[in-house]
Amino acid sequence: MGDAGELRRRFDALERAHPAGAQGRAAAGERADALDAWFVEALGNAARPSAVALVALGGYGRRMQLPHSDIDILLVHDGLDGEALAALGERLWYPLWDRGWAFTPLVRTPIECLQAARHRVDSCTALLDGRVLAGADDLWSRALDPVRSWVREDPPAFAARLGEERERRRARFGSCAYDLSPDLKEGVGGLRDIASLGWLAIALGGSLLDAGLLRHAESEGIDAAEEFFVRARSAVHLELGKRGDRLTVDLQPEVAEAMGFDDAPTLSAIDALMRTAFVHGRSVTAVVAAVTERLAQHAGPSGSAVVLDDAAAVVEALASTAEANATAAPELIDAIQLAPIPDPVAWDPRIRDAFLRILRSGSWGIRALDVLDRLERLERFVPAWADVRCRPQRDPYHRFTVDAHLTQALETMADLLADPTADQMAADLIGSIEHRDAVLLGALLHDIGKVGRGDHVPIGAAIARTQLDAMCLDAATADLAAFMVSEHLLLPDTATRRDLTDENLVMDVAARIGTAERLAALYLLAVADAAATGPAAWTLWRQALVHELVAKVHHVLDRGAMGEELAARLASRTEDVRRLLAEAPEADVDRFVLRMPRGYFLTIEPRRAARHFRTIAPVLGAREVRTAAVRGTRADTYELLVVTPDRPALLSSVAGALAIGGISILSAQVFTTDDHVAVDLFEVEGAFEPEIGERRWREFRSTLRRAIEGSISLDHMVEDKRANYP
Repeated sequence: MGDAGELRRRFDALERAHPAGAQGRAAAGERADALDAWFVEALGNAARPSAVALVALGGYGRRMQLPHSDIDILLVHDGLDGEALAALGERLWYPLWDRGWAFTPLVRTPIECLQAARHRVDSCTALLDGRVLAGADDLWSRALDPVRSWVREDPPAFAARLGEERERRRARFGSCAYDLSPDLKEGVGGLRDIASLGWLAIALGGSLLDAGLLRHAESEGIDAAEEFFVRARSAVHLELGKRGDRLTVDLQPEVAEAMGFDDAPTLSAIDALMRTAFVHGRSVTAVVAAVTERLAQHAGPSGSAVVLDDAAAVVEALASTAEANATAAPELIDAIQLAPIPDPVAWDPRIRDAFLRILRSGSWGIRALDVLDRLERLERFVPAWADVRCRPQRDPYHRFTVDAHLTQALETMADLLADPTADQMAADLIGSIEHRDAVLLGALLHDIGKVGRGDHVPIGAAIARTQLDAMCLDAATADLAAFMVSEHLLLPDTATRRDLTDENLVMDVAARIGTAERLAALYLLAVADAAATGPAAWTLWRQALVHELVAKVHHVLDRGAMGEELAARLASRTEDVRRLLAEAPEADVDRFVLRMPRGYFLTIEPRRAARHFRTIAPVLGAREVRTAAVRGTRADTYELLVVTPDRPALLSSVAGALAIGGISILSAQVFTTDDHVAVDLFEVEGAFEPEIGERRWREFRSTLRRAIEGSISLDHMVEDKRANYP
């Protein structure tokens, strides 16, 4: 099998034998076997094979050879000269290079192996995975044994080195638990973290299970995660036709199909793939952290056993841990897993108080929530969490899954409440917030409606209301948190999509918000939401617009121009209009309510406004004139609605056309929409005949249209009319 072409054909046959989405550890092992056979024969045909040891390293050493992974190979020698090493290289390396195989062989003496291991943690771990293929076994033992002895001198110190390397990888490659395009190999929670458990076992000289550092359920989870990540990474290789470690957005449809994921009503096949990846990534991250913590504790005094009798005891223990700026100890995590927590939890004051203590603890509180989350216990306290857990977000702004976005927003909110000085506007507004727990809850729940069933805002508002009502909160806290969820897009969407010079718009926003506390809460949530989304969500331009809107709304609320009573009246009236128009398209009703000036809804009764909707709502042509006339509230009077693009002298044109038609104006109300449409409302009566029939209305409309078009002179016609009727 010394022919490198035959090795390539063997690899190609393996690809045909295994479907792309099913190339897991078995297929990887077969590739490693094929490489083993080639290297054994190649070294056997070379000169002086007994003077060297040929060793498979890294993933190849673990028999985890993926379709286009590098071949990690080491030639150990004991002082061969350059000429002899070059001759071996011609036999071992060049045939593979000539066939396009990507690998960089290492050539070292035993002492150089130890030096490399001491210098770089990745060199150390690659050697720990080493597996001798051919040559002198004792030479490999002389290289490997000192490395093993060195890591076994102080396993916790070795674990700490792995932890430092993990944090470097987190900064460079991100996380398989949250990133929407995860690096399956180097990302935290991925294949390298899984391999680290094997390295820790080597450092301990035995099984992690036998040492009590790994639970059987955790071991099963790690096994499932490794198979999934190997299959997914192999599918990426086969799709690209080359090595690739990152499951990028553009590759996800093909990988999802290859791995057998199907679309579901609330979760697409792509999102199902990514949700599975995130679940495994979190599982691996949690297990590695737990094993590392147990190892550190194993080396020191052991913790006393913990027993938690109920759900309240669980959150109280986590709250105390978070308030002490500490992570949950292994025995506490084990106790939580064994604790009798109902599904769902029936909240009581003990649970409520402890849960709120966790939320107030900032980043340490997030760690406490993460303990509940990774043990799948958080959803027992917050049932809706199950639907957002590990759910991807498909837009160009969000970096994290829905649940990670929510906890990131909560952490930022807690930081702002503790120290708002980094944001001057937050510092100015924060004194208005009396119910700080509500603000934290609003941050935690603001996107809870992103469950794949439609507009997340109304869905989230309903979910949040149910959750808040179950938590034994006081009414003011629950109401403010619910308001934040239902209106969390109000400030950023209005600021970036509407004309902030429009006073009616500012009055409308002030009416919807109503109080300084609500305004402050929404602003803090806008900041926290953006920080948890990504850099593009809080640009200087976006920040400036939100600041401008908040300042104007605050001014309205502060001077009392939109006090609570007037705001409540306006909110009630617009809500009544929406209810009366429930059968109309929701988007059309929203547009109607938002584009009409506030004074219109404050002076026009909801039933009349709902009737006007049919005339005002449809898109208006550049020269179009619409009218609608109905009987008035008084005998022999009529209500006349005129809708047309606003223009100079429009009111006089309407008055002239009415006069020519023998119709007298009793009163007028003039409004202009935010897109410059005139909405003029008149109370009129017949000047000479009380009854105004359809013929006279038709004549009025014709006269008005011709006047607006400029085809007639109303002044001349009015003078003629006066001459005939002294």
